[in-house]
This record gives sequence, C-alpha cells and structure tokens, in this order.
Amino acid sequence: MSTDQHRDLPLFRWTPPACVVIPFPTVKRIGKIRRTVEVLSGRNGKSADQYWHQIISGMRSQMIAAGLPDDVIEAELRSFADAVFVTMNRGCQRPGGDAA
Repeated sequence: MSTDQHRDLPLFRWTPPACVVIPFPTVKRIGKIRRTVEVLSGRNGKSADQYWHQIISGMRSQMIAAGLPDDVIEAELRSFADAVFVTMNRGCQRPGGDAA
C-alpha cells in the first residue's frame, strides 16, 4: 500500500465530536444559590433588582472570560435563575433538601 492509500483510511478522516465543558454548572453552585436567596429575601423593589442584575452580570462576565459560547452562558444563567426562584418559592428551604 502506498502512503496515499494509508491516508485515505476512515481512521484518518475521523474527527472527534465537538463538546463544551462547563467546569462549574450554575445549578450545582448551591452556596451561591443559597446566598442569593438569602440576600434577595431581605430586599424588595429596586434594591432586589439591582442585586439580581449584579449577580447575573458577574456570572456572565466569568463565563465569557472562560470562553463559553453565548448559548451555553444563557442556558446556564437560566438554570441558575430557575434554581434561585424554585428555592425562594419553597419558602427559602435549602436546595437539595434540609440535609444538604
């Protein structure tokens, strides 16, 4: 077999699938979720809005700096928001149960 025939083998045409590694998924950041719920529970109106925007803006900046794609960043921020709001709606119970 010639060198050109070796390069045409399927193994040499294979490329690994693309993937995005999320080192710290926001929904798993239980401490940050708890702290955000704690602070938001003590605020209302403009003060709560300002704090929320500060948290989301900071998290977005960190993910941009880490090189995550925009669609992944938005999905992660939605997951974090969902976790915060679910926790607040449970009466400020800890995410994952009281034993967590």
